[in-house]
Amino acid sequence: METQTKILSGVQEKPYYIQNDFVLYNSDCLIILKQLPENSVDMVFADPPYLLSNGGFSVHAGRRVSVNKGTWDKSNGLKKDFEFHLEWIQAVKRVLKPSGTLWISGTYHVTHYI
Repeated sequence: METQTKILSGVQEKPYYIQNDFVLYNSDCLIILKQLPENSVDMVFADPPYLLSNGGFSVHAGRRVSVNKGTWDKSNGLKKDFEFHLEWIQAVKRVLKPSGTLWISGTYHVTHYI
């Protein structure tokens, strides 16, 4: 826990959840990552926007449902979407230890950016 305290001592945001040596933040990842020291993180799990909120519909449990999740999930065009993914991946790379790992959740709609 002592190492964790040192690594997170520069983070100004309040954690969303803490248990033992696990800390979860509900914030813009770029804000949090900028506050972490280089080469200090063992693992990052990322679930970036899938960029599917386009006014369309899908079917769930036999009912028509909107695919819109919010403005955060809307595409800003190929170039800006790519730049967004590049920016957060570079920020993660900066804080990962040389032996660290990055897990990214995604669908075929966004994995080509990554």
